[in-house]
Amino acid sequence: MTRHNILLTAFLSALATLIFWVPVPESWGNDHDDDELPLGAATLIIETTDNDIELQAFIDGSPSWNRFKIYDPKERKLFDMKTKNTLKKQGMSELFFASNPDHFAEDAPSAAADEAVEDFLRKFKAGEYEFEAERGNGDELEGVATLTHVLPALPEIVAPVSDTDDPPRVDPNNLVIEWEPVTTRFLGDGPVEIIEYQVILDQVDPLRAMPWVDGSTRRALINLPGSVTRLTVPPEFLLPDAEYEFEVLAIEESGNSTISVGEFVTSS
Repeated sequence: MTRHNILLTAFLSALATLIFWVPVPESWGNDHDDDELPLGAATLIIETTDNDIELQAFIDGSPSWNRFKIYDPKERKLFDMKTKNTLKKQGMSELFFASNPDHFAEDAPSAAADEAVEDFLRKFKAGEYEFEAERGNGDELEGVATLTHVLPALPEIVAPVSDTDDPPRVDPNNLVIEWEPVTTRFLGDGPVEIIEYQVILDQVDPLRAMPWVDGSTRRALINLPGSVTRLTVPPEFLLPDAEYEFEVLAIEESGNSTISVGEFVTSS
């Protein structure tokens, strides 16, 4: 998405140059049989920030495959990719991708953001999406991903915050990131079940001297139980006089997540 690196982009990002579309019948209903193998993972979620929303998919499957398709709840084909040449011979085992995000005219919470999210949800209906992976010998792997429209509200960051537009200055030996528990939905009423919070911490200045190791920023990612709403940052991670950006993700039991972003500067 626009202000954070998607968590699994290390997997197969180069595949974009290898994907092409193949015309096949729009309905998959007559194609599968009882001999299909299950995919190891088949997930389809919605991720929302305060200024955009996108669809994310992840599949994992063995034995290897070289074609992958997704069908929506009305059995319409949404996605069709096929590898070629040496990658076709090697085969695939994992794939992650994200849709182009829809951006909000105004940051959430706002009526404009709600309208943009409602428009996005109309495009991607809730229900079961069929995932199919095809092997070179014609065998198939299949899985079903259930997409819901239960979007958790944005986490409200409590600390560190600033009363000005400048990032707050913090003691690198005594830094706590804290947020309010997420108990409501981004849209509408009804319960949410937060199974996990995730904190992602990026050092944005100074940049890494060796960006080829894992991007230009040094990154920490910590998964926390859904009952935990504060994190003491290990001082070993932080440098003095450095700028950081952090994200707090609220992950609902459906897998749908929302992200709030904060920043700070460490003192010397």
